[in-house]
Amino acid sequence: MTKQLLITISTLAALRLISGCAGGGGSTDPVEIIRTNSGEVSFSKTVQPILADHCSRCHAEKKKGALSIMSYKDVIKGGKTPGFVKPNNPDGSKLITSVEKTATPFMPPRIFPSLTEDRLQALRQWIKEGAKDN
Repeated sequence: MTKQLLITISTLAALRLISGCAGGGGSTDPVEIIRTNSGEVSFSKTVQPILADHCSRCHAEKKKGALSIMSYKDVIKGGKTPGFVKPNNPDGSKLITSVEKTATPFMPPRIFPSLTEDRLQALRQWIKEGAKDN
């Protein structure tokens, strides 16, 4: 095999390995914040789709760090990290510090697109409003 072919095969293998984890699609499309009848950010219609898009490859069935984002109960439970979501306290929630990359582990990992500002604000607002199951 030529050196170039070996490099190409190695690169493709590494990309395949990486793609098996971290971040769903990681869309950068604008997100529509859907609110409940009481005016709060909807977990099921706004927050869950954001988490599914950015986190599902590692935090669905695989449960990296014992964290699953498959249900409200799972998100509130967190994983190995206490304080994953602290209702009414976005700055104290590991979910926020991880996706804003102000505290490790940085999520999604740097090889995947970061959450856009509107997605970050939707998560912050949901937590600020009490992180309700709505």
